[in-house]
Amino acid sequence: MCRCLRVSASGYYDWSKRLPSARQLDNQRLRGRIRELHEDSRGTLGAGRMHEDLVDQGETVSLNRVARLMAADGLQGWPRPKRRGKRGQPALTPPGVRNLLERDFTALEPE
Repeated sequence: MCRCLRVSASGYYDWSKRLPSARQLDNQRLRGRIRELHEDSRGTLGAGRMHEDLVDQGETVSLNRVARLMAADGLQGWPRPKRRGKRGQPALTPPGVRNLLERDFTALEPE
């Protein structure tokens, strides 16, 4: 196997016995926190709001790191619904309100 991978046998065994780095351990811990928050929000939190929640809880983490860890776990949030304008008839002037300007917008002659 070492010949196929073009590595020395001692290098392979050193690599296989290596302990996880501090960053790998921190990423595993963060992935657990991210999964908990994702489940608590019923899958609605995306990377941005997830990052805000983690920072509010005292974590030192960047937005890109949260997005990368969420993508590695296959987690994504639901987008917020689009805001729409008010529908229906245009607002009519309420009774008792006078038109103070009383401007006339009729054309005197065609342009």
